[in-house]
Amino acid sequence: MTIENHIKSILKERANLLKIQIEKDDISSGLLDCIEFILEGERYAMESVFVSEVIPLMEITPLPCTPGFILGIVNVRGKIISIIDMKKFFGLPEKGITNLNRVVIIKYNGVELGILADEIVGNTKIQLNKLQSKIKTITDIHNGFILGVTKERLIVLDIKEFLLNKKLIIDDEV
Repeated sequence: MTIENHIKSILKERANLLKIQIEKDDISSGLLDCIEFILEGERYAMESVFVSEVIPLMEITPLPCTPGFILGIVNVRGKIISIIDMKKFFGLPEKGITNLNRVVIIKYNGVELGILADEIVGNTKIQLNKLQSKIKTITDIHNGFILGVTKERLIVLDIKEFLLNKKLIIDDEV
């Protein structure tokens, strides 16, 4: 055995000793790892797999000629991110921006944007089979973006559907 092969086998053995054993894939077990946040007094959640990071609200540069739910853009370490106000998008009442507001950067299928949250509650795990999927909302815009609601009234958003929605694509010329 060469020294190089010996080193590789030691490193492989060490990696096997250190690796974390994952019992089951969360999806196959029906368990969603989510980030919980507040929008206008209501509790919402989204799967953590779509969340890149949560950042404090920084200075937002407004974008002219965009829908009202687009607050503007921010520079996050050299990357320009659009910020969406979910309250305006869902037709919820607004209460203004405070120092508790956070931006949740979400990403899926090459689309990346920030969602303005009133407050971040934390991480939570949700059983898929315990979600009530048929719900009535005041505004129908909610229905296409909701996976379901827990018995604790936590609304679980379908981030894939949200990010792939044609309403988010702005292709207007001025």
